[in-house]
Amino acid sequence: MDINTVISAPEYCFLKSDPFLGERIALLTFGGSISYGLNTPESDIDIRGIVMPEPADLLGCGFIAEDKAKQNEHYIYGANGFEQYIDRTTDTTLYVLGKIVALFYKCNPNTIEMLGCKPEHYAMVSEYGKLLLDNREIFLSKLAYGSFAGYARGQFQRLKNAIGKDNGSNVFKSISLADSIERIQRHLEEECKHYKRECLKMFVTDMSGNKITVNGIPVDAYDVGVLFNDTVTEITVDGKPISDEEVQLCFSLNIDMLPANEFSVVTNEITSCVKEFNKHLGHRNHKKDSYHLNKHAMHLLRLYFMAEDILTRGEIITYREKEHDLLMSIKTGEYFNSEQNTLSPEFFDMVNRMDKKLLTVYENSKLPERPDNAKVSRLLSDIHMKYLLSPKP
Repeated sequence: MDINTVISAPEYCFLKSDPFLGERIALLTFGGSISYGLNTPESDIDIRGIVMPEPADLLGCGFIAEDKAKQNEHYIYGANGFEQYIDRTTDTTLYVLGKIVALFYKCNPNTIEMLGCKPEHYAMVSEYGKLLLDNREIFLSKLAYGSFAGYARGQFQRLKNAIGKDNGSNVFKSISLADSIERIQRHLEEECKHYKRECLKMFVTDMSGNKITVNGIPVDAYDVGVLFNDTVTEITVDGKPISDEEVQLCFSLNIDMLPANEFSVVTNEITSCVKEFNKHLGHRNHKKDSYHLNKHAMHLLRLYFMAEDILTRGEIITYREKEHDLLMSIKTGEYFNSEQNTLSPEFFDMVNRMDKKLLTVYENSKLPERPDNAKVSRLLSDIHMKYLLSPKP
């Protein structure tokens, strides 16, 4: 599929006519299944892109945006001004440069892929877009593990939820929440110099604080492999069965002489994580049809493959040619049992293996812990300065 042919269609005329787009576009590319090479004739066409900011926003005047612009349904505003353009009719989303760079820095799975598309999948690439593509490697770091693995595990839990596999189990909820908190712990260690992950230990226990055994295997809060079990069939404490309702996540804190300002940051971050987790529990997925279940399963595994490329080779490979046949076999239902409305044990095993493999890859990765702040800042500043000094229409 040719992207230039697609965007030349009448329904995409806004890309050239909208005053916030046009010559401000830094690049456009495909998103979704087309960008992954996993599309079918029925697949939607998604367009993603990057647009340069309003000069007024760069100069600190973004808060003075006209009410008329703020009321436009396509424009999304943030604290610093215009941040996104969304056209829902054509499934087109464009991010303002500063916004997208912040997401690239975190190796956000839904956006970092924009830097690894096939060359022929790009259009309207300006000198600013080219600078981003030429310097894509500065955004790659070990943060990819937390962002991709965390997103994939969350997707996996939603998938199990949709096929009725987790049954709202407190075991899965407790370990999934512990996994979310553990990812925040890595961030807290860097932000708070007196805080270490060892300060907060997590345990999955019964109501009396006793360790539990699931399906005959002792587990703790860090056993993310339990999330990939098909179901929880038996929970015991010292050989005696207990109910799922008796399972809970517990904390043990050792924060002796932690400065007050760091204590505030730590408690706020962890409390917010728990609140956000519980909020999502109140919006459980409805049962999906088999097509969407298989599509969801395919993209879940794709996340692991993409993260592995980043962590092992420092490459962003959005188009999944190497795993095409496997991923398409998942999408077309070869791992789905329609009679039981569930995915096969082979699929669950495959995801479990990939999750364990990604942890090993992360531990052996030669990437930096996080991107070089100076390099990212310099790139963003250079692009902004070039843009501000360029002639405007």
